[in-house]
Amino acid sequence: MKQTQKVRVELKRFLRAMRARIDPREAGLPVRERRRRAPGLRIEEAATLADVGLTWYSALESGKDIRASHKLLERVARALRMNADERAHLFALASPDGAVRPLRTPDDDHLRAIVDGFTIGPAFICDRFWNVSSCNALANLVYGHDRAAEKNLLARMLLEPAFAALHEDAEHIAHQMVSILHLAYGQATEDPEAIELVERLNAESALFTRWWNEHHVQDDAPKTTVIHHPTLGRLELLLTTFVASSLGTSRHRSMVLLQPPSDTATRERLRDAAAAAGAAT
Repeated sequence: MKQTQKVRVELKRFLRAMRARIDPREAGLPVRERRRRAPGLRIEEAATLADVGLTWYSALESGKDIRASHKLLERVARALRMNADERAHLFALASPDGAVRPLRTPDDDHLRAIVDGFTIGPAFICDRFWNVSSCNALANLVYGHDRAAEKNLLARMLLEPAFAALHEDAEHIAHQMVSILHLAYGQATEDPEAIELVERLNAESALFTRWWNEHHVQDDAPKTTVIHHPTLGRLELLLTTFVASSLGTSRHRSMVLLQPPSDTATRERLRDAAAAAGAAT
Protein backbone atom coordinates (compact mmCIF):
# COMPACT_ATOMS: atom_id res chain seq x y z
CA MET A 1 0.00 0.00 0.00
CA LYS A 2 2.00 2.99 -1.28
CA GLN A 3 0.73 6.17 0.32
CA THR A 4 1.71 9.81 0.30
CA GLN A 5 2.01 11.82 3.49
CA LYS A 6 -1.35 13.52 2.90
CA VAL A 7 -3.11 10.17 2.47
CA ARG A 8 -1.49 8.83 5.65
CA VAL A 9 -2.64 11.86 7.63
CA GLU A 10 -6.18 11.65 6.25
CA LEU A 11 -6.40 7.90 6.94
CA LYS A 12 -5.14 8.33 10.50
CA ARG A 13 -7.62 11.13 11.27
CA PHE A 14 -10.49 9.27 9.64
CA LEU A 15 -9.94 6.02 11.55
CA ARG A 16 -9.51 7.91 14.80
CA ALA A 17 -12.80 9.73 14.19
CA MET A 18 -14.54 6.43 13.45
CA ARG A 19 -13.19 4.89 16.68
CA ALA A 20 -14.13 7.92 18.78
CA ARG A 21 -17.85 7.67 18.00
CA ILE A 22 -18.28 4.06 19.22
CA ASP A 23 -19.10 3.39 22.86
CA PRO A 24 -17.12 0.28 23.94
CA ARG A 25 -19.97 -0.78 26.23
CA GLU A 26 -22.44 -0.73 23.34
CA ALA A 27 -19.94 -2.79 21.35
CA GLY A 28 -20.03 -5.44 24.10
CA LEU A 29 -16.54 -4.79 25.44
CA PRO A 30 -15.71 -4.85 29.17
CA VAL A 31 -14.91 -1.40 30.55
CA ARG A 32 -13.30 -1.18 33.97
CA GLU A 33 -12.69 2.56 34.14
CA ARG A 34 -15.55 4.78 35.23
CA ARG A 35 -14.32 7.58 32.97
CA ARG A 36 -11.86 7.53 30.07
CA ARG A 37 -9.56 10.30 28.97
CA ALA A 38 -10.65 9.98 25.33
CA PRO A 39 -14.08 9.01 23.92
CA GLY A 40 -14.74 5.87 21.94
CA LEU A 41 -12.72 2.75 21.33
CA ARG A 42 -9.09 2.37 22.17
CA ILE A 43 -6.89 1.19 19.33
CA GLU A 44 -6.55 -2.30 20.83
CA GLU A 45 -10.35 -2.54 21.18
CA ALA A 46 -10.83 -1.64 17.52
CA ALA A 47 -8.38 -4.36 16.56
CA THR A 48 -10.23 -6.87 18.75
CA LEU A 49 -13.62 -6.02 17.24
CA ALA A 50 -12.20 -6.26 13.73
CA ASP A 51 -10.53 -9.59 14.55
CA VAL A 52 -7.16 -8.35 13.28
CA GLY A 53 -3.79 -8.14 14.97
CA LEU A 54 -3.02 -5.08 17.05
CA THR A 55 0.29 -4.57 15.27
CA TRP A 56 -1.40 -4.70 11.86
CA TYR A 57 -4.22 -2.35 12.88
CA SER A 58 -1.79 0.11 14.45
CA ALA A 59 0.23 0.09 11.24
CA LEU A 60 -2.92 0.65 9.18
CA GLU A 61 -3.99 3.63 11.27
CA SER A 62 -0.45 5.02 11.07
CA GLY A 63 -0.46 4.70 7.28
CA LYS A 64 2.52 2.40 7.15
CA ASP A 65 3.29 0.47 3.97
CA ILE A 66 1.46 -2.76 4.78
CA ARG A 67 -0.68 -5.24 2.89
CA ALA A 68 -4.29 -4.16 3.32
CA SER A 69 -6.45 -6.71 1.56
CA HIS A 70 -10.13 -6.12 0.84
CA LYS A 71 -11.01 -8.85 3.34
CA LEU A 72 -9.13 -7.18 6.18
CA LEU A 73 -10.47 -3.73 5.32
CA GLU A 74 -14.01 -5.15 5.32
CA ARG A 75 -13.42 -6.37 8.88
CA VAL A 76 -12.30 -2.92 9.94
CA ALA A 77 -15.29 -1.27 8.24
CA ARG A 78 -17.73 -3.61 9.99
CA ALA A 79 -16.05 -3.24 13.38
CA LEU A 80 -16.16 0.55 13.17
CA ARG A 81 -19.77 0.44 11.94
CA MET A 82 -19.07 2.32 8.73
CA ASN A 83 -21.87 3.05 6.31
CA ALA A 84 -21.44 2.57 2.55
CA ASP A 85 -19.91 6.02 1.99
CA GLU A 86 -17.50 5.68 4.92
CA ARG A 87 -16.46 2.23 3.68
CA ALA A 88 -15.77 3.66 0.21
CA HIS A 89 -13.66 6.40 1.81
CA LEU A 90 -11.66 3.82 3.78
CA PHE A 91 -10.99 1.76 0.64
CA ALA A 92 -9.97 4.85 -1.33
CA LEU A 93 -7.44 5.79 1.35
CA ALA A 94 -6.12 2.37 2.37
CA SER A 95 -6.40 0.17 -0.70
CA PRO A 96 -4.36 0.78 -3.87
CA ASP A 97 -7.27 -0.44 -5.99
CA GLY A 98 -10.02 0.91 -3.78
CA ALA A 99 -11.53 3.21 -6.37
CA VAL A 100 -13.94 1.78 -8.90
CA ARG A 101 -12.84 2.23 -12.52
CA PRO A 102 -15.35 4.62 -14.12
CA LEU A 103 -17.27 3.97 -17.30
CA ARG A 104 -17.10 6.12 -20.41
CA THR A 105 -19.59 8.97 -20.20
CA PRO A 106 -20.77 11.92 -22.34
CA ASP A 107 -18.30 14.71 -23.05
CA ASP A 108 -18.67 18.27 -21.75
CA ASP A 109 -20.43 19.55 -24.87
CA HIS A 110 -23.05 16.81 -24.53
CA LEU A 111 -23.63 17.62 -20.86
CA ARG A 112 -23.89 21.36 -21.59
CA ALA A 113 -26.48 20.66 -24.28
CA ILE A 114 -28.59 18.70 -21.78
CA VAL A 115 -28.34 21.49 -19.19
CA ASP A 116 -29.19 24.20 -21.73
CA GLY A 117 -32.17 22.16 -22.94
CA PHE A 118 -33.60 21.74 -19.43
CA THR A 119 -36.18 24.52 -19.34
CA ILE A 120 -38.52 23.73 -16.42
CA GLY A 121 -36.03 24.46 -13.64
CA PRO A 122 -32.45 25.37 -12.77
CA ALA A 123 -29.67 23.04 -13.97
CA PHE A 124 -25.90 23.15 -13.71
CA ILE A 125 -22.71 21.13 -14.05
CA CYS A 126 -20.10 21.04 -11.30
CA ASP A 127 -17.01 18.99 -10.51
CA ARG A 128 -16.55 16.86 -7.40
CA PHE A 129 -15.17 19.88 -5.51
CA TRP A 130 -18.38 21.91 -6.12
CA ASN A 131 -16.94 24.18 -8.85
CA VAL A 132 -19.70 25.18 -11.28
CA SER A 133 -18.60 25.09 -14.92
CA SER A 134 -21.90 25.56 -16.75
CA CYS A 135 -25.55 26.33 -15.99
CA ASN A 136 -28.82 27.12 -17.72
CA ALA A 137 -30.76 30.40 -17.78
CA LEU A 138 -32.97 29.52 -14.80
CA ALA A 139 -29.96 28.63 -12.65
CA ASN A 140 -28.56 32.06 -13.42
CA LEU A 141 -31.90 33.64 -12.59
CA VAL A 142 -32.40 31.79 -9.28
CA TYR A 143 -28.80 31.48 -8.02
CA GLY A 144 -26.98 34.24 -9.89
CA HIS A 145 -24.22 31.90 -11.05
CA ASP A 146 -23.36 34.09 -14.04
CA ARG A 147 -22.93 37.19 -11.86
CA ALA A 148 -20.98 35.52 -9.05
CA ALA A 149 -17.23 36.03 -8.85
CA GLU A 150 -17.05 32.89 -6.70
CA LYS A 151 -17.76 29.76 -8.75
CA ASN A 152 -17.52 27.23 -5.92
CA LEU A 153 -20.94 26.38 -4.50
CA LEU A 154 -19.65 25.30 -1.09
CA ALA A 155 -17.62 28.49 -0.71
CA ARG A 156 -20.71 30.52 -1.59
CA MET A 157 -22.79 28.63 0.98
CA LEU A 158 -20.23 29.23 3.73
CA LEU A 159 -18.88 32.67 2.86
CA GLU A 160 -21.73 34.54 1.13
CA PRO A 161 -24.61 35.22 3.57
CA ALA A 162 -26.94 36.38 0.79
CA PHE A 163 -26.47 33.13 -1.14
CA ALA A 164 -26.92 30.98 1.97
CA ALA A 165 -30.08 32.91 2.84
CA LEU A 166 -31.71 31.69 -0.37
CA HIS A 167 -31.83 28.16 1.09
CA GLU A 168 -34.41 27.21 3.71
CA ASP A 169 -32.02 24.87 5.54
CA ALA A 170 -28.67 26.38 4.54
CA GLU A 171 -26.57 25.04 7.43
CA HIS A 172 -27.78 21.47 6.97
CA ILE A 173 -27.17 21.64 3.22
CA ALA A 174 -23.68 23.09 3.71
CA HIS A 175 -22.87 20.33 6.22
CA GLN A 176 -23.90 17.69 3.66
CA MET A 177 -21.78 19.40 1.00
CA VAL A 178 -18.72 19.29 3.28
CA SER A 179 -19.30 15.56 3.85
CA ILE A 180 -19.52 14.95 0.08
CA LEU A 181 -16.36 17.01 -0.46
CA HIS A 182 -14.55 14.99 2.21
CA LEU A 183 -15.36 11.76 0.37
CA ALA A 184 -14.05 13.24 -2.90
CA TYR A 185 -10.94 14.55 -1.14
CA GLY A 186 -10.07 11.03 0.01
CA GLN A 187 -9.68 10.10 -3.66
CA ALA A 188 -7.73 13.25 -4.56
CA THR A 189 -5.47 14.15 -1.64
CA GLU A 190 -2.72 15.25 -4.04
CA ASP A 191 -4.98 17.35 -6.28
CA PRO A 192 -3.72 20.98 -6.05
CA GLU A 193 -7.26 22.32 -6.54
CA ALA A 194 -8.62 20.18 -3.70
CA ILE A 195 -5.76 21.17 -1.39
CA GLU A 196 -6.22 24.87 -2.15
CA LEU A 197 -9.98 24.72 -1.56
CA VAL A 198 -9.70 22.89 1.76
CA GLU A 199 -6.96 25.23 2.99
CA ARG A 200 -8.95 28.31 1.94
CA LEU A 201 -12.18 27.18 3.58
CA ASN A 202 -10.33 26.15 6.74
CA ALA A 203 -8.86 29.65 6.91
CA GLU A 204 -12.10 31.51 6.20
CA SER A 205 -14.88 29.43 7.77
CA ALA A 206 -15.00 28.17 11.36
CA LEU A 207 -18.02 26.03 10.45
CA PHE A 208 -16.07 24.32 7.69
CA THR A 209 -13.17 23.59 10.04
CA ARG A 210 -15.50 22.08 12.64
CA TRP A 211 -17.32 19.89 10.12
CA TRP A 212 -14.12 18.90 8.28
CA ASN A 213 -12.56 17.68 11.51
CA GLU A 214 -15.59 15.43 12.15
CA HIS A 215 -14.43 13.32 9.15
CA HIS A 216 -18.03 12.54 8.21
CA VAL A 217 -18.33 11.37 4.60
CA GLN A 218 -21.31 10.75 2.35
CA ASP A 219 -22.05 10.45 -1.34
CA ASP A 220 -25.78 11.08 -1.28
CA ALA A 221 -26.89 14.59 -2.22
CA PRO A 222 -30.16 16.09 -0.92
CA LYS A 223 -33.26 15.05 -2.86
CA THR A 224 -35.31 18.21 -2.27
CA THR A 225 -34.63 21.85 -1.53
CA VAL A 226 -36.64 24.97 -0.81
CA ILE A 227 -35.45 28.35 -2.08
CA HIS A 228 -36.69 31.70 -0.75
CA HIS A 229 -36.00 34.03 -3.66
CA PRO A 230 -36.34 37.81 -3.18
CA THR A 231 -38.44 38.25 -6.34
CA LEU A 232 -39.71 34.77 -7.24
CA GLY A 233 -40.83 33.84 -3.72
CA ARG A 234 -40.84 30.33 -2.29
CA LEU A 235 -39.60 27.67 -4.73
CA GLU A 236 -39.92 23.94 -4.00
CA LEU A 237 -37.52 21.88 -6.11
CA LEU A 238 -36.72 18.18 -6.56
CA LEU A 239 -33.03 17.41 -7.13
CA THR A 240 -31.72 14.79 -9.53
CA THR A 241 -27.94 14.36 -9.80
CA PHE A 242 -26.16 12.46 -12.56
CA VAL A 243 -22.45 11.71 -12.02
CA ALA A 244 -20.20 11.47 -15.07
CA SER A 245 -16.57 10.28 -15.13
CA SER A 246 -14.07 10.07 -17.96
CA LEU A 247 -12.62 6.60 -18.57
CA GLY A 248 -9.28 6.03 -16.90
CA THR A 249 -9.09 9.48 -15.30
CA SER A 250 -10.00 11.03 -11.99
CA ARG A 251 -12.14 13.70 -13.67
CA HIS A 252 -15.69 13.67 -12.35
CA ARG A 253 -18.59 15.98 -13.16
CA SER A 254 -22.08 16.08 -11.74
CA MET A 255 -25.08 17.30 -13.69
CA VAL A 256 -27.70 18.63 -11.26
CA LEU A 257 -31.29 19.15 -12.43
CA LEU A 258 -33.76 20.94 -10.14
CA GLN A 259 -37.35 20.25 -11.15
CA PRO A 260 -40.49 21.77 -9.64
CA PRO A 261 -43.21 19.25 -8.74
CA SER A 262 -46.11 19.05 -11.20
CA ASP A 263 -49.01 21.49 -10.79
CA THR A 264 -47.29 23.68 -8.22
CA ALA A 265 -46.89 27.42 -7.79
CA THR A 266 -43.14 26.92 -8.23
CA ARG A 267 -43.61 25.60 -11.76
CA GLU A 268 -45.78 28.59 -12.68
CA ARG A 269 -43.34 31.10 -11.17
CA LEU A 270 -40.37 29.62 -13.00
CA ARG A 271 -42.27 29.42 -16.28
CA ASP A 272 -43.29 33.08 -16.00
CA ALA A 273 -39.77 34.12 -14.98
CA ALA A 274 -38.24 32.28 -17.94
CA ALA A 275 -40.72 33.88 -20.33
CA ALA A 276 -40.00 37.34 -18.92
CA ALA A 277 -36.25 36.79 -19.15
CA GLY A 278 -36.60 35.59 -22.73
CA ALA A 279 -38.67 38.61 -23.69
CA ALA A 280 -36.10 40.93 -22.17
CA THR A 281 -33.21 39.53 -24.22
